[in-house]
Amino acid sequence: MLKTLLKRGTDEVAEATALGVIIAAPPELFQPFLTLGGGEQHVNILATTRDAADLAGDVQAYRPQVVLLSPEVRGYSPELVAQLANWPEFPIAVIGLVPPNGNWGSEMSAQGATAFYTTPITPAIVLQFDRQARLLFEQARQTWNAPVAAAGIPRRVAEAVGATGYAYRTGVIAFWSTKGGDGKTTLAVNVACLLSQVAGKKVLLVDGDMNCGRAALHLNMQPDQNTLLHLASDYAGADGQLTGKMLRHRVVGADRHLDARTRVVESRLDVLFGITKIQQASAPALHGRQGQQFMGDLLRLARELYDFVIVDLGSSTQMGPHFGALTAADIVVLICTSDRTSLFHNRATLQSLTAEADLRADKFKLVINRYDQADRIDLKDAASFMGMPIFATVPEDRSRAVIAAVNEGRPFVLQHMGKNAPETEATLRGFLAITEEIFPPIGTIIKARASQNGRRPRFSFGRGGSQR
Repeated sequence: MLKTLLKRGTDEVAEATALGVIIAAPPELFQPFLTLGGGEQHVNILATTRDAADLAGDVQAYRPQVVLLSPEVRGYSPELVAQLANWPEFPIAVIGLVPPNGNWGSEMSAQGATAFYTTPITPAIVLQFDRQARLLFEQARQTWNAPVAAAGIPRRVAEAVGATGYAYRTGVIAFWSTKGGDGKTTLAVNVACLLSQVAGKKVLLVDGDMNCGRAALHLNMQPDQNTLLHLASDYAGADGQLTGKMLRHRVVGADRHLDARTRVVESRLDVLFGITKIQQASAPALHGRQGQQFMGDLLRLARELYDFVIVDLGSSTQMGPHFGALTAADIVVLICTSDRTSLFHNRATLQSLTAEADLRADKFKLVINRYDQADRIDLKDAASFMGMPIFATVPEDRSRAVIAAVNEGRPFVLQHMGKNAPETEATLRGFLAITEEIFPPIGTIIKARASQNGRRPRFSFGRGGSQR
């Protein structure tokens, strides 16, 4: 019988790709599962072992999504469950095979096991596992926090971070400005990297700039046949029906490009690249009302599949995909620089949108990018002029590290999470301030990691990162 804390149904979940499974148990427990694999079954048994000492090597070699673990296996310890449940490279659903007597199931659950089956293992249990494996893996994936696990933070800290972050776990955030050069793409890409690579959330970065997408350059990746136009054409050909399968076919996992050492089954950051030629913005699949409807449907679907959807938008509200994203987004990060032309353009367009297009003013959040006191614009005056508080401020990068990161094709925040020069550190704190406003637990994660390593936290969060 299956025991789990999952408060959902136990309906069969079928997917095209079978889940990889390793079993660590005595032979009489793992042998019934060896009938699984192939045909219409949803799991594939990769390896079995009678000794817990072999598990770490098997996990590295086979990279499973599920580990069936018996406390009767040679060398078992509760810490082994925690190690597997907090595996730093990829999520693993640890499922116990526990004797009917004793508190084995409760003990394994306390250490992070997703569920447990009570022995003896019958054909009915094997069939139940096959049907429920993907549902259990999805639960493990949603609660997995790679950066916390990799830092060796105690489980109670990881649980506190997860509990704190639940209310902020989903949302579509569009980065937008009416003026070119305000830093939309740079901020969108770096915030997406912080949410995925540091906070451990599942993130989709959508390059929706109809002036020609540039996110690929920031990530040093090639769009190939996976762009917004390709997906929009798929959508048009399906009579306006967009599915998760269609989206997954067009997104590209970015983790391996961000770090050559990364070998993950489930990428934390997926990217849907933008158009590669400006003429493509007028293609029927992206033009006018069709493009607006497509973008709205895309973001509604992506919101269900990802923790966060980050959208990099071009300036013109007359482009269908731009307006569709502004309408569908939960938050629009309105980016201004400490330049009067930027402030005037953005205020005029925002007033028009809220008055004539019926867009809620409270979804727009003001970010002052590349701020420098020498520009002779006071932050309080900028907030007053724009008629909204400042969400976050990113200081001018006098070290030129941000532009160097763009030229190198590796996001600034991933290069500078260590010790930095004061000018670089100030800019990094600005990126972190935006991210914390979107996902407050990132401050807890970074502070916990610093504390675990015996260091004082390097960053000031909350009001210290923003000017209000």
